Amino acid sequence: MKTELRLLMPSIHRLSAACGIALCGMFSPDIAFADQGLFDGWEVGGYVRAHISMNLQDPYLADPAKGGEPRGDYKNDVSMMRGTARLNLFRDFGKSQVNLTVRGVREYETRYLRDLQRTADEYAATDLFSDRSRSSVRLMDDVYNDLDVRELWWQVEIAAGTTLKLGKQQVVWGETDFFQSMDVIHGYDFRWRSFLEAENEELRKPLWMVNFNQRVDAWDGSMQLIYIPGPTNPGYTRGNNYDVEGGRWANTPNRGITFASAPFGADVPYNYSHPGARQRDDSFGMRWNATAGEWGYSLAAFRGPSQVPVINPNPNSPLGVQDSVSGRTFLGAWKGQYMSDPGSTVGELIFPYITVFGGSVNRYLVGIDSVFSSEVSYIPHATYNVGVLAGEAGGCAFFPGFCGVVDRPVIKTMVRLDKQVDLTSVLKTGRPSFLSIQLFNTTITKFNRADEIVNLAGFSGRTKRNSTLITGILAMNYSNDRINPTLALGSDLTYGGGFVIPSVEFAFGNHWRIKAEADIFFNRRSQERALTGFNDTNLFGYFAGNNQLAVRATYQF
Repeated sequence: MKTELRLLMPSIHRLSAACGIALCGMFSPDIAFADQGLFDGWEVGGYVRAHISMNLQDPYLADPAKGGEPRGDYKNDVSMMRGTARLNLFRDFGKSQVNLTVRGVREYETRYLRDLQRTADEYAATDLFSDRSRSSVRLMDDVYNDLDVRELWWQVEIAAGTTLKLGKQQVVWGETDFFQSMDVIHGYDFRWRSFLEAENEELRKPLWMVNFNQRVDAWDGSMQLIYIPGPTNPGYTRGNNYDVEGGRWANTPNRGITFASAPFGADVPYNYSHPGARQRDDSFGMRWNATAGEWGYSLAAFRGPSQVPVINPNPNSPLGVQDSVSGRTFLGAWKGQYMSDPGSTVGELIFPYITVFGGSVNRYLVGIDSVFSSEVSYIPHATYNVGVLAGEAGGCAFFPGFCGVVDRPVIKTMVRLDKQVDLTSVLKTGRPSFLSIQLFNTTITKFNRADEIVNLAGFSGRTKRNSTLITGILAMNYSNDRINPTLALGSDLTYGGGFVIPSVEFAFGNHWRIKAEADIFFNRRSQERALTGFNDTNLFGYFAGNNQLAVRATYQF
C-alpha cells in the first residue's frame, strides 16, 4: 500500500494544483465582497455511525493445513464491527457553490476477521515460486479501514442556465436501485457490505472530473458533458471492487483466498496499464435529459473502463495452459498482451475500456396510479471470460474461465413500476406504502454456446443468451414515520436463487436512526470446497453460507 501511494504521488500533486486553481474561484470579487465573510454561512452536516453484523450461518472458511476442510464453526460470530464518521461542509456564494465531504472508517478485528487473514496468509505461503510467508493484503488496513475525501468540488454558474462543476464528485445516471444498467460512470466498492447498503452513494467510488451542464429551455431539457481525466484518477478508483482479497464478502468458497497472493502461486493481481484497459486514459460522457409531453426521457453515451473486470490469462502460466478437452481453444492473452510477471502469475484482473449507449423513459400512468420507468443500454463490445471446465476436468487452466477473453454485443434492459399501495386496513400502516418492482434483462446478441462464456472467471457457471432478474421493495410506515419496516426481495429467474431482506428503521427525533435487517440468500447450487469441485455455480451461489443479521445506529447532524 505504501509503495502504491508513492507511485501515485505525482498524480496527486498535479490534481492538488488543479483543484487549487478551481477553488481559487472562491476568492473571486463576487465572493470576497459578499455580505457575509468567507468563513460565515457554511452549512455543516454529516453523521456518526456504528455498524455491527453477525453470521446467521456457518460460512465456509478453508483450513490450508487440512486440505481445505472447514477451519471452524463461525455461526453467530460477529462478522463486522464498523464505526464511520462523515462530515459535510457546503457553502452557497450565490453564483457558485463549494462542497467538501470527508469520511473516516475504522473496524475492530473480530475473531472471524482474524481467521480470514490467517487463512489468507497460510494460503499465500504455499506459493511454489517464492518464499513469501504471508498475503500481500492486510484486510484491516487495505480493505476495511479508510480515510477518504468523498467530495471536493466547486460549481459555478457561467451564464444563465450554464453551470460548470469541477472536482471530486459523484454523477448518477439511470433509474435502477440494485443492478446498474446506465449508472456506469463510477465503480462501486462491494468489499465491506456487498450490494446490501441501501444508500448507493456510500458504495460508489467518487472521481475527479469536469461536469458541464447546459439548460435548453426551448426543448425543455438539458445537456450534460462529462470529462474524467485519467491521470488524476488512480487505477484503483475505477471499476467495481469485488472481494478478491479474501474478506467476509468473498465469493463462496473463496473466503481467505487473496487473488494477488493465491494458493500455490496462482496469483491474479490487478493490472491498470494494459493497452486495452489503461486506467490512465481519459473517459468521456454525454447525457441529454428532457421531457416530451407527459414523458421524461434521457439519451446518454459513455466511454470509459468497464465496471466489471475480466481476467486476462497468462499464456506462459507457470502452472500450465492448454486447449480444453471440451473443444474450447485457449485464446491467449487479450489483444496479445500480458503485462504481469509471467513467471509468478496465472492471470491479471483488467477493466477493458468500453462504450455504452443508452436511454431511459419515465411517466406517471393515471390509469394504474403508478410511475413507470424503463432503461435500455447497448454495449457493442462487452467483455467476458470463456472456458467452462476447470483444470481438474481438462480445462484450459487450473480455474474455469481462463481460456481467454471475448467481446460480444450486449443489450441490458430494465422495466420499473413504482406505486403507492394502501395497506392501512390490512397491515394497519400509518399511511399508504411504497411498492417498487424492477425487472432486469441481459441479452448477448451474437451468442454462441461454443464460446463457453462464463458468468464469472473462477466458476463454471455457463452464461446464457438471455438472463433475467426481478426485484421488489415494499416500504411501510408506522407511528407517524417513526417505525419504518421494509421488505426487499430478489430472484434470479435464469440461474436460480435470490434474496430476502426484511428490515426496520426506528427514527428518534431529528438525529437518531437505528436500523436492523436480516440478509437471507438462497441458491440453486454452490461450490462446496475451495480449489476443487468446480460446478455450475452462479450469482446467488456466491453468497452461500453468508446469511447475516445487521444492526446500525446513526446520529445525524
